[in-house]
Amino acid sequence: MIGIFVVPFSIVSHELGHYLAYIGFGVEGVVLRSASVSADRSALTSGQVAFATAIGPVITYVSLIAAGVLIKYKYLPFLVILGLAVPLGRIVNFVYIYLRAVGYQPNPNFDEFNFAKAIGIDPLFVAIPTAIAVVIALAYFGRVVWGKGKTLELTASILGVASGLVVWLFVGPMLLP
Repeated sequence: MIGIFVVPFSIVSHELGHYLAYIGFGVEGVVLRSASVSADRSALTSGQVAFATAIGPVITYVSLIAAGVLIKYKYLPFLVILGLAVPLGRIVNFVYIYLRAVGYQPNPNFDEFNFAKAIGIDPLFVAIPTAIAVVIALAYFGRVVWGKGKTLELTASILGVASGLVVWLFVGPMLLP
């Protein structure tokens, strides 16, 4: 049940970071959607694009680190669900790494790729560490629950994250079209 609120919160806070960055840079016509932000980046410098692109994942990582630190002091299901939900959006990096490994040169539109392009480096230099961080985060929070002997709670947490994603998939576009 908590996942129905935690997952949308993590998605919106990530996207709100992008939105506020573009607004702060004076971009007009910025649109916050349920899982993205539309903005005309043509008037921005590459540094501004890099910042606006990176701020969403930075919010994601700050949330993840905060959940990891706080759960050491007090075990709360909310923190487990946050720790499992927050890195899910970064899974797109695995797809990108795979496509590059099999010889494709895709030109996708996701934060790590856009950030790397804005600062002029190969996107793999951002995608690979991000993928490693996702694996570490999921393993860490899964281990925390498993270590507490709460296997049923781990299952409930995973189902909570899944239900939160499903709810946001349907409700999100109605709230932020």
